[in-house]
Amino acid sequence: RLKDKTPASPEQLLTAPRSDFFDPERVAELRQVERQTYAAYKRMVAAAVADRSLNLGRDARGELAPTEKFLKIISSFRSREYQDKLRRESPNAGSAGLAVNSPHFTGRALDIYVGGEPVETNDRNRLIQVQTPVYKWLVRNAERFGFRPYYYEPWHWEYAGK
Repeated sequence: RLKDKTPASPEQLLTAPRSDFFDPERVAELRQVERQTYAAYKRMVAAAVADRSLNLGRDARGELAPTEKFLKIISSFRSREYQDKLRRESPNAGSAGLAVNSPHFTGRALDIYVGGEPVETNDRNRLIQVQTPVYKWLVRNAERFGFRPYYYEPWHWEYAGK
């Protein structure tokens, strides 16, 4: 897990394009990512798309296709206020939903679609997720790009740098 959980300042964040998100209708303030994390994410996705064994959809430029769901960002930076709102709306959401010191505050934690129900924490869903080729690829390769997994949530990856 990230040791430094200092919340990101506005100048450390950029707003990623809708096309990088699982939900393309996600509002701009929920598409913010720490700058270095986003650059590393884009390098990692490019490497995954280049791996033909994953059969990921690609566009004419050879980038992840807008219609491809795998490797899209589900959630990134969350302000304390937004996390508090999630906690109020879903008081039984489990430890992630109740996190009072979430790594998402840093802008360096990304929930990435790896299959199954995006962020459903039940064991059946986790079993589906950890068996997908995309998840297995991330386990083998994400550290090259500075990302580390959070094993209890197959979709959750934290950028620690190289």
